[in-house]
Amino acid sequence: MRQVKRLFYIILLNVLISGITVIVVLQVWQRNHPTLPAGSTPVVIIVTPTGADASQNPDLPGTKPPTDTGVLVIGTIQVTPTARMLVYQVKEGDSLGALAIQFNLSVEDLLIANNLTDPDSLYAGQIIYIPTAPLPKVTDTPTVPTVVASRTPRPSATPTFGPTITSTATEPGQEPQVVIGTVIGAGDLDIEHVVLNRTGNGDLSLSGWRLEDGAGKEYLFPRLTLYKGGTINLYTRTGQDSVADLFWGLSSPIWRTGKLISLFDAQDNLRATYTVP
Repeated sequence: MRQVKRLFYIILLNVLISGITVIVVLQVWQRNHPTLPAGSTPVVIIVTPTGADASQNPDLPGTKPPTDTGVLVIGTIQVTPTARMLVYQVKEGDSLGALAIQFNLSVEDLLIANNLTDPDSLYAGQIIYIPTAPLPKVTDTPTVPTVVASRTPRPSATPTFGPTITSTATEPGQEPQVVIGTVIGAGDLDIEHVVLNRTGNGDLSLSGWRLEDGAGKEYLFPRLTLYKGGTINLYTRTGQDSVADLFWGLSSPIWRTGKLISLFDAQDNLRATYTVP
């Protein structure tokens, strides 16, 4: 009988020790592996382009050193499954318009994703979020207009070049325009280029537009949409076109002091001029 009691106490002691061990292990596991809130989706954010130095971005939480693959993982964020974001470090010369073209988005998507109001507020080294897909558009319920007794003729629907006229008219002076900002490096083929800036609201297609030097040379723009606040550099020399830089393909510089630059749209309307200082 005494041996049975001793065996019982030994078994009971083992059960207590095992239970305490399990509780301690579970607490340690939960401390090191916190559970995600219900409905959230962890997304691994990768800096593009690769090779950025994580130590230069102390504002980013959860920064980790480069992995063996050469890709820099800078942490996780909680987003809905339909709004995944990439983290991008702004480079010198970047603009929201150029980034919108590169990632097939609209400038409005980038402004909303980064809680920005000024499209010209980017600076080199800034970290911004870029949606992997266009953001869903929020449509307001249209207001039914009041019907009046008198009838007025419906305006003609003759198409005109420029932004589409909707119920919300564009404010005067805010139509999309292209301005020839300056000429940099005139006379030096390696760096000579014309800087064109977008002003006004909306998007503007440059397809079919041309730039002339007044001496028989003209450059025909490719299919290109210039967004609000965007900038395009037109280099005289040969090079590879990108979302921010275009190349005329000439073998010698053409700009000098006093020369007139003219910009025409696809309907041969003069849209901008500039005299090289």
